[in-house]
Formats: sequence, structure tokens, C-alpha cells
Amino acid sequence: MHSQTNLDSTYKNALEWTDPSQHRIPEVGSEQERLMLQRVEDLYTNYTYENLQNSFPKVYAETIYFRDAFKQYNRLDELLPYMLKGVQAVSGVLFTFNHIMRSKGEFFIEWTMSIQFKEKDEYESSMGMSRFRFNSDGQVIFHQDYWDPTSLIYQKIPIAKQLIQFVQKRI
Repeated sequence: MHSQTNLDSTYKNALEWTDPSQHRIPEVGSEQERLMLQRVEDLYTNYTYENLQNSFPKVYAETIYFRDAFKQYNRLDELLPYMLKGVQAVSGVLFTFNHIMRSKGEFFIEWTMSIQFKEKDEYESSMGMSRFRFNSDGQVIFHQDYWDPTSLIYQKIPIAKQLIQFVQKRI
């Protein structure tokens, strides 16, 4: 079963082959670093079908480790259809990058995601953080999301909503 925080062998292997010490990444504060991070931000802050389709292959490497609250993928050709399907399921998605931190050659991006569900007038927001590692070409090879979809997604499903409310009352 998929888990966003399970330390399974796929995750552990990804930590090894994506280790920043094995890749030549831009120097701290360099123009190359700024451009690399700008490509990621431009991808997510212009979260449309067309932009995802055009930009994902430039921003992400062919072989990757990607894990979010729902799925885990190892190849760009698996991840891209998942992302495109997700954007088609809603009326709009807005990302704001609130803070970017670099530590030991990897990047942690705190973000706010706002989703406008179909047939809804207003956006609903949630916060999260993603951990990124890059290859020597400045492409994403490791992307791990840390995000709780409970209030934004799961509580929209009637049975899940009831179960979540039941558990919350017991804690």
C-alpha cells in the first residue's frame, strides 16, 4: 500500500541514487541555481494542462523518484499522465511558493496550493512542503511531497468524511 511517509526500499534506493554528492548541482546563490529553481516554480505556478505538458519534460528527468499523498512514480512517462489527469479533474489550481530552503545540496519548498473544484465558485487552500533533488543537468530527479490531503480532498468523500470525523472525536 502506498504511503507518503513509509521508509520502503524504493524510497531508500532513491535516496542513494539521487544523493546530491553524486550530481553536480549549481553553487549556492548562483544564477544557475536561480534558473533551476525558477523552472520548477514556473511549472507549478502556471499549473495548466498545456504548461504541464510542455514544461514537465524540461523540468523533470526521465528517471525520477516522485511520491505524493496518493501515488509514487519512477518514470516521467508515468508521472506526466498522472499530473495531466489531476489538472483536468478541477477547474483551477494555484500554487504559491512561500519559502525555499537549500540544505546539503537538496531543496525544500514550502508552498500553498489552492484548488477550485468543478462546479464550485471559490478556491480551497492547503499548505505543504516538497523535497527536491536535481541531477547535473538541473532536472528534478527526486520529488517527495509532504502534504495532508484530509481537509481538502478526503473530507469531500462522504464515507471518508464520516470516518475522519469519527476518529477526530475519539482523539
